[in-house]
Amino acid sequence: MIEEIREGFSATFGTEPEVISFAPGRVNIIGEHTDYNGGLVLPAAIRYGTYVAVSRAADGKIEVYSENAGWERWDAGVFERRGNFGDYLRGVLKFMEAPAEGLRAYIKSSLPVGSGLSSSAALEVSFALAIQKIFSLDISGIEIVRVCHRAESEFVGVRCGIMDQFVSFFAKKEHLILLDTQSLHHEYIPFPSSLTLAMVDTGIRRSLSSSRYNQRREECRRALEAVKKLFPDVENLSQVNEEMLLSTRPLMDEASFKRAMHVISENQRVSLLADFLRAGDLCMVEKIMKLAHQSLSEDFEVSLPDIDDLVEKISSLPFVYGARLTGAGFGGFLIVLLLKGREKELQRSINQPLLFSRPWSGAELLYSVP
Repeated sequence: MIEEIREGFSATFGTEPEVISFAPGRVNIIGEHTDYNGGLVLPAAIRYGTYVAVSRAADGKIEVYSENAGWERWDAGVFERRGNFGDYLRGVLKFMEAPAEGLRAYIKSSLPVGSGLSSSAALEVSFALAIQKIFSLDISGIEIVRVCHRAESEFVGVRCGIMDQFVSFFAKKEHLILLDTQSLHHEYIPFPSSLTLAMVDTGIRRSLSSSRYNQRREECRRALEAVKKLFPDVENLSQVNEEMLLSTRPLMDEASFKRAMHVISENQRVSLLADFLRAGDLCMVEKIMKLAHQSLSEDFEVSLPDIDDLVEKISSLPFVYGARLTGAGFGGFLIVLLLKGREKELQRSINQPLLFSRPWSGAELLYSVP
């Protein structure tokens, strides 16, 4: 793949890249819509991701070619939002405080855009890693994660949590990451050798920044404000228990109450699922996954009837140990815990595009000039 990226860069710009980097996408096993509420998540990186090749240019111009999205050009040091993929790169350059110098960048990704597999975080992290190397910036891994999170949440305008960027950078092969998104304390959980990850394309795409994602965040904010009227020391919904929520229910609208109930119960499910994975209890893993999708559908209301039907169909298969919607919702992919070796049977059972992966490692530099 490195040679393919080098050849693509050379054919596009007529010169050689100085740096080639890769960052993976991710799939979240459980812990949906908890990350921006200070809660727990249990994601893994996947083998699909984004390659970025970069070299410096003396003309003060930044020219980027993406195999999926085409050309984007702007002057170095200019940070104007344009509503396209270049915004993610401009955001990274802005918050990294990179030198205002010309660049050429070539992007190749195997992640479907709008799939819920964090194509945006993979782009940000891969680009940031290349920029760090090419300009010899003194910045740590966690600082890169925070820069990329700011690029997406502040510059692009998607009010996301930090999970996607964290996983894309810090993932460990053959492991899930149990991550506390408030403290960033994390633990690597071995993934069962008997299982593999299947990602099922629902065929429904959504644009995160223009979808109902931000509406759900606002409903969570309203729920937190209501709770704080009785419990002023609470900082996020993940610090709220069910008794506290019920006592403040008269102070909030029904939608906000349901969103908060999902967050509280989902944090409990994340902890339970991690325990059951450690114990190798796949039957309980399956039950927790079913409850997780039910909560996404009924309490957080980010599923759709066709998606619910597909989840039920897949969950009924004897070689499946859990299926649910993953990502922000309203489309994208399902995550399926599948017995290893039964991939073809799953393909025969459903008429949907599929991706398969074991948990993958995080971002890495693949090549740099001596």
